[in-house]
Amino acid sequence: MAASQPTPAQKLAPHEGRVLSAQEVMRGADGVLHLAAMKCADCDTRVFPPSDTCPTCLGTTVAPLPVQGAGTLYSYTTVHIAPPQWQTPYVLGYVDFPEGVRVFGKVKAQPAQLKTDLPVTVELTEVAVPEQGTTAYRYCFVPA
Repeated sequence: MAASQPTPAQKLAPHEGRVLSAQEVMRGADGVLHLAAMKCADCDTRVFPPSDTCPTCLGTTVAPLPVQGAGTLYSYTTVHIAPPQWQTPYVLGYVDFPEGVRVFGKVKAQPAQLKTDLPVTVELTEVAVPEQGTTAYRYCFVPA
């Protein structure tokens, strides 16, 4: 029996980050592309990725919230074992942003560089989506 072909997700190196949906990115007032979190008008919950319904109060009065500037690395881990197609080691972490949002994602840094409370920024990379004839974005965190 022949080996099956890897799926597009299996071909991705972890440092490339996941492909974001259209509602997960937005242009800020500064014209720069940012991650788009969500803020609930009813209970002030702020989350990423955004949703049409607040996960805390189930309210539907939500608005996009741009995640701008630097955040701080709240926690991280280094992954040493992964599917064969992935490059290891790689780092995953939670980052706290001034907007009150904690975002999970890949961290593009050597493990020796990292420590909690390290200032980091979001790096958005444009990627082609040939099957849809469009472009999309991936994100990761990089030391500021």
